[in-house]
Amino acid sequence: NGGGGSNTTQAPILLGISGALLFVSIILLSARLWSRQRPGSRLSLDDWTILGATILAIVQYALLAASVVYGLGRRSLFVPLPRRIISLELLFINQVFWYWSITLVKLSVACLLLRVKHTRRWKVFLYTIITIILAAAIVQTCFQFLQCRPFKVYWDPRVFRQGPVKCFDRRVINGNIVTFSGVQVALDLIFSFIPITFIRKLNRPRREKVFMCVLMALGIFASFAAIVRTMFLQGFYTSQDIFRTNVPIALWAVVELQIALIAATIPTLKNFMEQVLVKVGLFFYDEGTETQVRDRLVHFGLL
Repeated sequence: NGGGGSNTTQAPILLGISGALLFVSIILLSARLWSRQRPGSRLSLDDWTILGATILAIVQYALLAASVVYGLGRRSLFVPLPRRIISLELLFINQVFWYWSITLVKLSVACLLLRVKHTRRWKVFLYTIITIILAAAIVQTCFQFLQCRPFKVYWDPRVFRQGPVKCFDRRVINGNIVTFSGVQVALDLIFSFIPITFIRKLNRPRREKVFMCVLMALGIFASFAAIVRTMFLQGFYTSQDIFRTNVPIALWAVVELQIALIAATIPTLKNFMEQVLVKVGLFFYDEGTETQVRDRLVHFGLL
C-alpha cells in the first residue's frame, strides 16, 4: 500500500488495469475491422472514428507508461525533481490525448446511430449531440493550456520562483472540471438509454434484449467512472502530494475511456460472432451443411 510515507508505488495497479482494458479494446476493434472487410471493405465513419480513438488511447497509454518510468505512482519525496518534472509533463500531454480519444468514441457512437434511423428529428438530435461533443473537447483543450500562464507550471514548480504565475480563479477551474465531466456523464447516459427506444419495438429474441441491457450497463459504468474521476479531481489542487494524487485520476480516466471504447464496439460484432459460431459449428458437425449448422445453433439459442 502507499501509507506511512514509504517509498512504494501504485504504478502496477495503474498500468495493469489500464493495459488489460486496452488489450480487450484492441481485440474487439480488430474483430470489428475484420468483419467489415468481408465480403468487401465497408468501413464507415463510425469505424474510422473508433479506430482513431483507439490509436489515441494507445498513445495515451504509452505516455502514461513513460510517466511511470520517471516516477509516477511513487511519492514525490522519493523522486528527484528532474524526473518528476518529466513525468508530470508527459502526464500533461497525456491528458490532451485523453480528451480527444473520449471525444472520438462518442462521435463514433453518434455516427453509428445516424445510420440506424433517417428521420429529420433524429438527425437534428444527433447533429446537436455531435456539436456539443466537439465544442466540449475544443473548450477543454483550450482551457488546458490557458487556465494558468505559463502553463508549464503544471510540471515545473520552479516557474513560481522565476516570475509571476497567473491562473484563473479556483471556482472557474473547478467549474470547468465539473462542467466537462457533467457533459461526459450526460452523453454516456443518453447513449446508454437510447436503445430503450428500440428494444421495446424490436421483435428480437430475449437474449438480444438482454445483450442490449448489458451494453447499457457498460455505458452507465462509464458514467460512474467519470463521476469518480471528477471527485478525485476536486481534491487535486489541495493535495499534499500532487505527484501521487495524479494516479487515481489517471486510472479512472483510463477506465472511463476503455469501457466507453468497449461499449461502442461490441454492438457492431453481431455478424462477426455469428460467423465465428458457424465456423465452430462446421468444425464439430463436419457432415452438415452451413444451413444445417445455422439451424442447430438457432435451436440451441446461440443465433
